[in-house]
Amino acid sequence: MLKIDRLDAIGRLRNAERRINALEQRVSELSLLDAVTGLPNHRHFEDRLSQSLLVAQRHGHIVAFLLMDLDRFKRVNDLLGHSGGDEVLRLVGQRLQEALRQGDTLACMGGDRFLVLLPEIKDVVAAARVGQKLLEALQAPFRAGSRELDLTASIGVCVYPNDGMDPHVLEAHAESALVRAKERGGGRIECFTSTLNEVSLERQELESCLRSALQNGELQMYYQPQFFMDGRLAGAEALMRWNHPLLGSVPPVKFIPLAEESRLILPIGEWALRETCGQMAKWQAISPSPLLLAVNVSVLQFANGDWDACVARALADTGLDPGCLELELTESMVMRQGHEDLAPLHRLREIGTRIAIDDFGTGYSSLGYLQRLPITTLKLDQSFIAALTSEDPGLSSEAIVRAVIQLAHSLNLTVVAEGVETEGQRDMLELLGCDCLQGFLLGRPLPADAFEAMLEFMSTKQFLKKAARGQEEVKVVRAVPAGRGRGAR
Repeated sequence: MLKIDRLDAIGRLRNAERRINALEQRVSELSLLDAVTGLPNHRHFEDRLSQSLLVAQRHGHIVAFLLMDLDRFKRVNDLLGHSGGDEVLRLVGQRLQEALRQGDTLACMGGDRFLVLLPEIKDVVAAARVGQKLLEALQAPFRAGSRELDLTASIGVCVYPNDGMDPHVLEAHAESALVRAKERGGGRIECFTSTLNEVSLERQELESCLRSALQNGELQMYYQPQFFMDGRLAGAEALMRWNHPLLGSVPPVKFIPLAEESRLILPIGEWALRETCGQMAKWQAISPSPLLLAVNVSVLQFANGDWDACVARALADTGLDPGCLELELTESMVMRQGHEDLAPLHRLREIGTRIAIDDFGTGYSSLGYLQRLPITTLKLDQSFIAALTSEDPGLSSEAIVRAVIQLAHSLNLTVVAEGVETEGQRDMLELLGCDCLQGFLLGRPLPADAFEAMLEFMSTKQFLKKAARGQEEVKVVRAVPAGRGRGAR
């Protein structure tokens, strides 16, 4: 009996040991997984990365490291709560996993950050293609409860051995590339290259100069006139120029992206808005008819949260009528925003401000959003205008331009053609029913004093035309014999 009890005790002890070992194994496994998504966590990812680098070193493989961050995910947590946000993260993880190869590793770094390891890849271009597949996997809306959410992400890419030999160096370089993708508006991929290091010093020096440009009065606003089809002045688009005492004229294509990356676009953009609104308010007194001021809005201004209040303050302080201000946003920028992010547009339309979609036709070109958004104007991209009069029917954009104009007019939208440079383009646009024109054929961007001189000349010319027309009408009336005029019986 004693022997049986002892054997039973030994059996129970062994069963307990097995259960403990199984629990320890399970705890060990869970320690390598993200609690929300069930994907490998940061620690597990680092282990796999280290192993992949050792294999790559022996066989001469290229290893790619991708760091992904969901854009503006905080609004999802604010909208759905953390439990709803966690459910969305699980759905994101599932979609990303389906877009990868079997040997690739997807991990969750915690929060809304994901890591991707491509242990054997051809080159950085191939890695960027994988990144594009991941972005495309997020394009379809996510359903959480009764809500549908649109998500975008930013991705930083680096590769071993070109961008680093050590896991920590690779992660730091992927982070640098990710930051650049975020600064450029999100929803995009940036690759870390040696060029980033080569230009960093120049970029820092240029950024330092740009920080003092506003205080030193080096920034200046130019105004490119816009005309109605009958030749009357409709308004102007405000364009920024930078004249540095040593660097000379710095092209906008160089300093505007830098201003956005460094977030200097926020104070500079607010200054430009006030400057141009104040100037246009003065010009309204000179012009015989109201003029429209078109001002470009950057991605950062749009996403800043209080830019509609900033616009309202500028209008109130300068006295410019809200109906004389048109804010220009690119269609790709608008399409990346969630429904809640578009609320400022609706508030600005409520006070009378006009909203234009710039470079129309070069981005998503989704027709559905034209009805949902509170826009008033479509600006046809100059690439369509350049191809408008092409002799090759296969290259001509006439059919596209005609369709856009008809669509816009059916939605009561104004159409402005950018980049008009030839008489043939102007004649074709008039034939197709375009509303307004802008381009070098009609007028180049002018500083404020030159634009004001042009406005005074055109106003005087228009006044003289009206006066001459009035004198002709008087002569006609006097020439009609008594009893033979209009209404005589």
